[in-house]
Amino acid sequence: MKRTFVLAAGLLCSTFAQAAEPVKIGITTILSGPMADRGQSEQYGAQIALDSINQSGGVLGRPVVAYYADNACKPDVGVPATKRLLELEHVPVIIGALCTPVTHAIMPMMKEAKVPLVIATSAGQDFVDASGVGGNDYAFKTIPSEVDIQGGLVQWLKSQNIKSIAIVADDGEFQHANAIALVKAAKDAGMTVTADEVIPKDTKDFSGIFTKLKAGAPGEVVAILAGSTPGFFQGYEASGWKVPVTGRFDLAGAAAAVSQAFRDAGGLSGITGIAVFTPALDKPDVQAFVAVYKSRYGLVPTQRSFFVFEATYLVVDAIRRAGSDQPDAIKQALKTTTMPSRLGGSYSPDDHNHAHTPLQILGYKDGKPAVIATE
Repeated sequence: MKRTFVLAAGLLCSTFAQAAEPVKIGITTILSGPMADRGQSEQYGAQIALDSINQSGGVLGRPVVAYYADNACKPDVGVPATKRLLELEHVPVIIGALCTPVTHAIMPMMKEAKVPLVIATSAGQDFVDASGVGGNDYAFKTIPSEVDIQGGLVQWLKSQNIKSIAIVADDGEFQHANAIALVKAAKDAGMTVTADEVIPKDTKDFSGIFTKLKAGAPGEVVAILAGSTPGFFQGYEASGWKVPVTGRFDLAGAAAAVSQAFRDAGGLSGITGIAVFTPALDKPDVQAFVAVYKSRYGLVPTQRSFFVFEATYLVVDAIRRAGSDQPDAIKQALKTTTMPSRLGGSYSPDDHNHAHTPLQILGYKDGKPAVIATE
């Protein structure tokens, strides 16, 4: 199998004409296969950051370049690709790896090499548990985990005086992990869980699911959905049930699934969701990023593009504060960072080298998804 290895340099200003070796950062992501668009969105986010950084003078008086390694979302590709970044290009820090199995596979290698790994888009709490005081002091996680997300959602539901919830999730690893975190967060908060249902793969008829959810008379339904989003919300409309729905799913997909008559009657007014990033967030720095991304690529940025964008700044900020591009110096600087996030808050890590950026609660305003609260 051909391994893709790409060097991407930001726009270099004239002050670098006589500069020494560039400062290198490594990025491993998915650049081939059916999920290559996800890796490309990360590449786009990183490039916007690199261009801005280099136009402002780079770091340590040197330009910053990113070396990309395609991991194809396969550990047997991702491990040697990462090894090449370490052994051939001698990158002192790596951002990656987007694909959860690859991130798991390269973590021990990064620890052994004593090179920091910034986990910008792999969401699992297990990465948090294994990092910092969990054993791997070279792993830093910047995107919220399912424990962060579901804990934030429960706190928002409590603020809305919701005392009981019914949980329904697609049959997938990501959805299972979120459902487990949600059950624990709800019970820890004194909230009753009236149902914890899994939607079997390829479900077409949701009437039985709604019968089970209704049985406990919950104050709210929390849905953690992927492929079943259209069918679930069509079933919700057909059920005539008025209980509010929140959770992790595509709000635009939910709106598209129901009828215009249902939307006109206010059927979506009680539907909300939680997000780690939304381009609808009305913060000047977020909107500036969204505008550049749209202008350059003709696309709306995703959470992947945003978190790699900020991770690139985080790594460069660590190099600047350390006054060095050596791995151990970068690691120590990452452990003490207080770099602000454009979302609000900062990337200050806890004992597990995990930052906690604010979450957004989404709802509908004027028939469109919008941020209605932040957590």
